Amino acid sequence: MGSDGSTVRRRSAVLPALVAGVLVAAVFIASGIIRETYPFGSLSRSTNDLGTQYIPFFAHLWDILHGRAQGDLLFNWQSAFGVGFLADYGVDLGSPLSLLVGLFPRDQIDLAVYVITVLKLSLAAAAMAVLLLKMHKGPRWVAAILGASYGVCGWALDDGAYVPMWLDGLIALPMFFLVAEWSLRRTNRLLSVLVVAVFWLSNFYTAYMATIAAGIFLLARVLTSDLGWLLRLRVVLRHGISFVLGIALVAPILLPVFAANDAATPSPSGVFKASAIDLFLSRLLPLSEGVGRTASLYVGTVALLLALTMPFNRFVPLRTKAVWVVTTVLLALSFRWAPTQEMWHGFDTPNGSQYREAFVLCGVIIVLGWLAVAYGLPSPIAVLCGGALLAVIAVVSNGSPLLTRHAMTVLIASGAVTLVVFGTIWAVRRSAALRRTKWPVAVAFAVLMVVVAVETTWTAVVTDEGRAKVLSATEGPWDAAQTKRRDTVAAAQDWPQYRTEPGTSITPNDPMLLGGQGAGLYSSLLPYTLNQTLTELGFGWSGYGRASHALDNPVTDAIFAIGAKLQLRASGPKIIRSDAPPLVTVRRNLGLTDTSTAYAAQERLLGTKVYEVPDYKGTRFATGNVKLVGACTPGTTAFLNLPRVGGRARLADGAWHELSATRRPGINTSSAMVRLGTVPKSGVVLIEINFGEAPQGIPPSGAVGCLDQQALAKVIRRLQASGATHVEAGGHSIRATLPPGSKGYAVVSVPRVSGWQCSAGDGKAQTPRDYGGLVAVPLTGAADRIECTFIPPGLRRGLAIGAASALLTLGIVLFGWRWRRRVRS
Repeated sequence: MGSDGSTVRRRSAVLPALVAGVLVAAVFIASGIIRETYPFGSLSRSTNDLGTQYIPFFAHLWDILHGRAQGDLLFNWQSAFGVGFLADYGVDLGSPLSLLVGLFPRDQIDLAVYVITVLKLSLAAAAMAVLLLKMHKGPRWVAAILGASYGVCGWALDDGAYVPMWLDGLIALPMFFLVAEWSLRRTNRLLSVLVVAVFWLSNFYTAYMATIAAGIFLLARVLTSDLGWLLRLRVVLRHGISFVLGIALVAPILLPVFAANDAATPSPSGVFKASAIDLFLSRLLPLSEGVGRTASLYVGTVALLLALTMPFNRFVPLRTKAVWVVTTVLLALSFRWAPTQEMWHGFDTPNGSQYREAFVLCGVIIVLGWLAVAYGLPSPIAVLCGGALLAVIAVVSNGSPLLTRHAMTVLIASGAVTLVVFGTIWAVRRSAALRRTKWPVAVAFAVLMVVVAVETTWTAVVTDEGRAKVLSATEGPWDAAQTKRRDTVAAAQDWPQYRTEPGTSITPNDPMLLGGQGAGLYSSLLPYTLNQTLTELGFGWSGYGRASHALDNPVTDAIFAIGAKLQLRASGPKIIRSDAPPLVTVRRNLGLTDTSTAYAAQERLLGTKVYEVPDYKGTRFATGNVKLVGACTPGTTAFLNLPRVGGRARLADGAWHELSATRRPGINTSSAMVRLGTVPKSGVVLIEINFGEAPQGIPPSGAVGCLDQQALAKVIRRLQASGATHVEAGGHSIRATLPPGSKGYAVVSVPRVSGWQCSAGDGKAQTPRDYGGLVAVPLTGAADRIECTFIPPGLRRGLAIGAASALLTLGIVLFGWRWRRRVRS
């Protein structure tokens, strides 16, 4: 086809893509209106990680884009006392669409995320419609319907809608299939590389799955083509080169992500168990909901029926039928075998949704549906045979508890309408009088469009209702109360002279959501060494150690230079101020080494003993309660540290304090050290512990500590006098001016994670010492200043690989261009 024909074909795909995208947006918005979820009602959309992780990350990105964050794309000063950010950006925010958040007001982050979600769903539908028309000529109205069916497939509604980064994989799948088509036609070499790069940048996790699927798609297309075996091999090689170059192009992001993932706090792998066949097949049907327990395979009755019709359509070549049917069956079986399931998930079985690759099978089912009509509309007999297969699936699935009320009614109604519509079109095409009229096709398109819209909207509502019953949601969208908290934190902070701790009252990511610089961070890339440091110091966590929480303890406040803390009271948010050492302190030596208890670990970083750790006697009662009796100096403050234990505790007859407010303590949560109260004049420390439904034995020695507040105040004054006189923090660096004659070590109250390089005076930058999990810089000679810079591990190597890939891609493109010019001349 010449250039004019190519232009016509491109234009012919625009309208179906637009219709598919608009229909998907309408369906998703309509389901929200019916459910009365944000932004159309009071119900929160922030299910699970959407509210606790992704929205705060988008808020932090907004702050970076507007120059209001403490940190930059490489480093985040606000969370977990300072951690790398580039890897988190690559995992959660890498999509170019994420930048749209900067166009919205800061107090409408929830709306920005919702709009981006709708846009991603629509783009996935549009991309699928374009792909189908690129694969083979066919009815554009069917391409639009199938594209829309893909955009609101079960996986998109059930898994992707509240994990916005996964939706990039939904778009990547048809785009990677397009790359396979370009490889088959030997066109768009540069565009192929760029498409691969964009989606591996957007979300490498789902891009990895889509890459495997694209290889399977290309293999099927090559086997059904008329090319010779040598040309087929060249096609496969070209496709592989496009992906290698595209992935290498984004190595500056990918390598830091992989390095951070290797250093991250591990969570236990899930145990895969294939669901029963009736449950598996029931997820193909409308109005089914499994909340991550089974593969979300729904693509709409119209698309499914067409896919089932393909093997019986006499217009489809026999080889095409055989290859695509075998491919689809093997793909479905790979979801039911543990080794292949692990392969789909990068050989790490997830704990949550176990079928995160389900969008791949949804996409292939859509391709089958297209092949059923692209070669020629199926005859009534073929459609009836497809309907018979659908009936078999319905019968096998009929007892599935995942099918909600009216599921079979909707299936029968949608299937019957589809059969009638295609039967009518077949009759019209056979009629000489009606063959040239367009209105029957227009009516058919409108009828099926209504069927798809109603069925998918209903399914979206049912899916959201089911998810809301199983998964918890955070507080509603940003409101006046959150604005007041953020304003209160902003008015109190004076970074980097001291930290302002916003707490973790809304989410573990409150430092990003509300501002300030605190302990909280919820990220799958939270460093394991940091988790160990915080746990040793008495901090609590959740999410298998991937979500750190704030701690109410004056010693850790001093260690991490926290001079102001947000406290929530009935009258509203209030700032509690305290004296704090500077962010950089000077120690003659690294002093204490004992870390046998959390109190000793705190004293080590403080440099002085400020706790009494008394011996105590314990008594266990049949009710599950335990009483501890010890002795401390009157007037000191009693603390209790029982990590990985749930329940509540109190001092004498005082108020109860929760040890762990979340489920399954010790598995995916760990309790923070709690302040119980002041030791009475008698010096007797009587602690009552209620373990609730999970009785424990007598806590080991070292669980109780009594803090001498006067000793703490004295050491704070000493650290202030000997510490840095001036501190400056850049986006990913920190500089400090020290008192003249400083010797020993400059201790920076920042977690010592890989990537830091520090220098003292005019000395060479070197990897700093590890001082109980903090950065320690040796001071030699007349060093009166230090400077530390953070470079994400893998960044330099990634930049080199990315540059090499860019040069190689450019060279290949220029060589091809010159070769084509020479051939034409």
